[in-house]
Amino acid sequence: MAAMAAELVSVVGKKCIIVLDAYFAVGPVFLILGQILDDSGDCLLHIVTRAKSNVVGYKEPPPKTGLPGRPRQYGAKVKLMDLFETMDECFEQIAIEIYGQTETVSVLCQDLIWKPIKEKIRFVLVRDGSDCFILMCSDLTLSPHDIIQAYSYRFKIEVSFKVLKHLIGAFFYRFWTSAWPRIGKRNTSNLSAIGDPRSRRLIRQATDAIEAFVNFGCIATGILQIISLNFHETIWKKYLGWLRTVTSTIPSEEVVKSVIQEEYYHNFHVFKNSAIYRIIMSKSRKATEYALPLAA
Repeated sequence: MAAMAAELVSVVGKKCIIVLDAYFAVGPVFLILGQILDDSGDCLLHIVTRAKSNVVGYKEPPPKTGLPGRPRQYGAKVKLMDLFETMDECFEQIAIEIYGQTETVSVLCQDLIWKPIKEKIRFVLVRDGSDCFILMCSDLTLSPHDIIQAYSYRFKIEVSFKVLKHLIGAFFYRFWTSAWPRIGKRNTSNLSAIGDPRSRRLIRQATDAIEAFVNFGCIATGILQIISLNFHETIWKKYLGWLRTVTSTIPSEEVVKSVIQEEYYHNFHVFKNSAIYRIIMSKSRKATEYALPLAA
């Protein structure tokens, strides 16, 4: 994942921030993303993620004493979770807009050396009511407010997955091949052990079909979102459903899809000369049944 993000940013050529969950709060991810530099040597890709509860940092090492022996590489060890109690009076309150609402949270920012990468990381300790968590950011210039704001966008990923799964059906594919080794509790799908060219070809075709199906679902979701943003007044005028409460002037993807379905159904005969119409009719059993007598 980190390599794919690095490749994308290298093509874009602009400074980016990638927001990830605590699973990616590991040294290799930070090291891979930190290698993407611009012409002036500045990092192009920074990461904002949630730290694990047992995360520790280190202060700057003490100055060299000139005495024999190896100089210390790290200063005092800091257990970040303990700071919620030991430095409670140092927390500052800031107002931040999260999920459309303005909330006040208490934050404490600490720039400490993180051993997995041997460099400084910006740790932002956040207390939101009774919830306490720690965010990590590789960009030491980013403010705590912006780090929290960026991490709040991560939930949009879950909303997108919900739309792709339940509304678009992007994960309802049924592409498979018997050449693909079955995965069970006692075995894993080791594709590197498959040497038969035919089996490898079938597996590659199944993989391509799955990726294409999901990509088309993502494209369809994007089209619904573009229509919602640019033609929201028209969508609401043509919407035939009922909502108890309209919470936004921008309709959801489900509302847009409902309008498009109704419009296409009532104007289906207008599209009879289009390629989409011919594809749909070619997949219809009734169209095949009716076509046979006419052809005879």
